Amino acid sequence: MKRIGLILAALLLGFGLRAQEAQQDSTAVYDVFSALSGNLVVNQSPEVYDAVNAHVERNARRAASGLAGQTYRIRIFFDSGQNARAGSEAAAARFRSLHPGVPVSRTFTDPFFKVTVGNYSSKADAAAALKYIQQEFPAAFIVRN
Repeated sequence: MKRIGLILAALLLGFGLRAQEAQQDSTAVYDVFSALSGNLVVNQSPEVYDAVNAHVERNARRAASGLAGQTYRIRIFFDSGQNARAGSEAAAARFRSLHPGVPVSRTFTDPFFKVTVGNYSSKADAAAALKYIQQEFPAAFIVRN
């Protein structure tokens, strides 16, 4: 138990020192284990190591291409008819009752009323949610934010 406490304390101390350095360069990646003593052995499968490195590389490429802030949403209503305002209000209310906690946004861009839901970091996440949302809103589609 003491050994776990010491390891946690060392990790926190190392993380605190690295966090101060990271404030200077927010894109830097630091190895927490380099701050620990040589007595610590971490058994980690190569698959986990490769997956973490692939994730870090994907995020770096995404940031370099300017896509870091890009998100996807699902448009469940898009109309410009006489009853479009009432229709957008009804669609938003219906979605809120079916999916509480999911963000809903109503907008008006002359002449269209739009209702957009969710906030997904990847198109794959949005596509997975779209499958379920299309059961209640068959005309729903994915839009880039």
